[in-house]
Amino acid sequence: ICVVLAGGSMVFSKDANELVLAPIERMNAKVQRIQKDPLQAMKLGDEEYRMELKKKQKEKIRSKTFIERAKIWKRQGGQSEPLETVVLEKTIIKIGSLLALGFGEAGAEIIGSNMKGGDAGQANVMVPGKRVDAIFGFCAVRDFTTATEILQDKVMVFMNAIGEIVHGLVEEFFGAPNKNVGESFLLVWRLNGMGPEKRRKTVDFSVLSFCKVLAAINKSDVLGEYREHPGLLMRLPDYRVRVGFGLHSGWAIEGAIGSEFKVDASYLSPNVKLANNLEAATQVFNVSILMSNTVFFDMSLGMRRQCRQVDHVLFAGASSPLKLY
Repeated sequence: ICVVLAGGSMVFSKDANELVLAPIERMNAKVQRIQKDPLQAMKLGDEEYRMELKKKQKEKIRSKTFIERAKIWKRQGGQSEPLETVVLEKTIIKIGSLLALGFGEAGAEIIGSNMKGGDAGQANVMVPGKRVDAIFGFCAVRDFTTATEILQDKVMVFMNAIGEIVHGLVEEFFGAPNKNVGESFLLVWRLNGMGPEKRRKTVDFSVLSFCKVLAAINKSDVLGEYREHPGLLMRLPDYRVRVGFGLHSGWAIEGAIGSEFKVDASYLSPNVKLANNLEAATQVFNVSILMSNTVFFDMSLGMRRQCRQVDHVLFAGASSPLKLY
């Protein structure tokens, strides 16, 4: 009887560990990881996806023999639905990924502060803002109004194709896409706590990313199809997708803007407005990229040699004239 009881308890504890305790510990570890850095949720989702791919590949390799195929068929038939703990674990990752995707880097503090807890079940998104130093870049699509009138509901596909290029390359060069407003994308490179050398490299990366975006848009096969769009060519002869960029650095207040009904995690500062004005000025000077002297003098010497000064102007809202490069 003792042997039977001991064996039964061992089997029960093994099942309890595998099916209940281990998944709960994994879920707790993932929640703590997201709590410390909400943007890690995106990496967790990627890791989970890669693990599933590897698992499927292993099953394909193992299922070459008839016996193995029969075992997999039996296993899938005996348990057609995943365990509740597995579903819950994947749901946590998906919710975390959606929060990180929706709030972005500017909203990481909001997500983290709410996940740290408290007894209240209601989310408190109206947390105080904080001052940050950053490079602000605006990217705007030219002839957007005309494109919207002609493309109608397909304008979403058009803008998402551009957004995929812009966001992907900005992320690759250590920036963070913040928000999309009509034809414009706000892009941010945070400079807080950086030493002179790292700050110089980050500024260089911001300019390089915009140069890469310009090249990628011109080489894109997907966007190249719009050069032959009959509606666009009728209104805009020799049409091609064109974008303009404005870059300015300075301080801003990072936080939640809105109310308990709807919030956007973004930046408030005259410096953000100046970056937008610089992008608008690219059409006046007939250039693709304009940057202020605050960005220019933070760049490396090699990057400065690739730039030229085009004007010295006083923008509305600026305390002093800016040199434009």
